[in-house]
Amino acid sequence: MLRTLAFLALLAAACSGESCTDPVITPSAYTTSDAVISSESVFIVELSLACGNGAQSVTLYADVNGRQFPVTRGQDVGKYQVSWSLPHKQASSGTYQVKFFDEESYSALRKAQRNNEDVNTIQPLFSVNIDHRGAWSGPWVSTEVVAALMGILVYYLAFTAKSTIQA
Repeated sequence: MLRTLAFLALLAAACSGESCTDPVITPSAYTTSDAVISSESVFIVELSLACGNGAQSVTLYADVNGRQFPVTRGQDVGKYQVSWSLPHKQASSGTYQVKFFDEESYSALRKAQRNNEDVNTIQPLFSVNIDHRGAWSGPWVSTEVVAALMGILVYYLAFTAKSTIQA
């Protein structure tokens, strides 16, 4: 019985993520800029995380406008990435705040959501601001229409010039 309890305690300690104190981050971000070739706007945030207490395997979660996403750990130590997508109409241009939570603060966030409490009182581990310029959806008039109109104009000018010469 004592062995089983010791094993369960060891398993719980191994499965739980480390907590990070005094995080130092180096973020980089990508957002979709061309709506012509894609069906949704994609947001990707990559970051390097160094903790003041030396924690290396920190489990993170991201919150963007009330939607939560798991943060994946990269192969390199301290590298993390989170991504999400939105339809172009919903992905307006502007600044998106991405809040990152560790396991402890994420469970407090989920509990506050379940109990309909104010989630703004839960402090994230850190946050990153992403600037999205919006997605370009192409020219207002397609090139085929412009070419057709130019052809009709050239035909009209040639026809009227021929009519005035023959008259």
